[in-house]
Amino acid sequence: MSAPSPIRVLHVIGAMDRGGAETLVMNLYRHIDRNAIQFDFLVNEERTCDYDAEIEELGGRLYRIPRFALANYLTYRSACRKFFRRNAHPIVHGHIGFPAAIYLQCAKQQNGAFTIAHSHAQNYPLSPTEAVYRIVSNRVRGKADYYLGCSELAGIDRFGRSIVEGGHFHVLKNGIDAQAIRFDPNERRRIRSELGIDDDAPIFGHVGRLTPIKNHSFLLDVFRKVLDELPGARLLLVGRGEAEDEIRQRVCDLGLSDAVLFLGVRDDVPAVLSAMDVFVFTSFREGLANATIEAQASGLPCLLSTGVPRLAQISRTTEFADLSEGAHAWAQKALTLYRSVRPDRSNAYLDALSAGFDIQESADWLADLYLANSRS
Repeated sequence: MSAPSPIRVLHVIGAMDRGGAETLVMNLYRHIDRNAIQFDFLVNEERTCDYDAEIEELGGRLYRIPRFALANYLTYRSACRKFFRRNAHPIVHGHIGFPAAIYLQCAKQQNGAFTIAHSHAQNYPLSPTEAVYRIVSNRVRGKADYYLGCSELAGIDRFGRSIVEGGHFHVLKNGIDAQAIRFDPNERRRIRSELGIDDDAPIFGHVGRLTPIKNHSFLLDVFRKVLDELPGARLLLVGRGEAEDEIRQRVCDLGLSDAVLFLGVRDDVPAVLSAMDVFVFTSFREGLANATIEAQASGLPCLLSTGVPRLAQISRTTEFADLSEGAHAWAQKALTLYRSVRPDRSNAYLDALSAGFDIQESADWLADLYLANSRS
């Protein structure tokens, strides 16, 4: 007798590049029991993305529809209806907030799917674009069968307090593969050699999309002041994004071209973290910020903005600072962290496990939710 086919869960997401939400989904996919559950992806992107090949290797399927914008509301809704008439997934897990009310409702109407809305971020600073996003995305309240958030505040911001305090919401921690992040002195030497940086040179670092919400301009101001006291320091920026040209120009304007290294998207982020000495994260707002958990699991002293939820603090060598304190105060805090006597970094990954950021634990919980509501 042949084994039953796995339940196919559809994840609706913008594009499977190396962003925070996308990396979390891939971590879950790698650790979930794929004999029981398979992931498929409905993306709003025609180009090939970072994770597409791995998705297909793991047995997943990629489907594509046009990206949603208010101007194409009717076209987008029609595309969703057509898709869900042809593809009957018992579970639809939505990660895009803007059109969630449309695609989740279509999934329920066309094939009775169990629908999940997932909030990965707190609200960004209010702007005309953000105001429109909140008005449109808030329509998902009451449209989904279940709600997830990377933190309680991320859930409240997107779904409202009544949903978060009800019985159909859960904080799904952004688990990481802590063993894979573990500090490795050999990788530290390899990365420094690859980049032409001396073994004893101070390295400050940041991992995240090159996008305005990450506030790289302020990070560069902080690093410029760090250089006043540590002329041989380097700043590593891992990631890419729509603000890259602007950030590169800012580096040139500040005279930092020799000290700031743009590493782009890397598939060896744990090794790059091992090469760093201090992690600095200047975001205006974050739902959680996986990169901060990984940095702490690598044993890095971390200086985080208060836009990062306190839930993200898992290490005693992590400090928070308000952006209003200014670049000079931030630089002094970063220098203090660098000069502090640091414990052996090799066991720091245990902090992530003890704080509940274990990807296997997150994958197992999510699998139980899927299986209990598969209606297959």
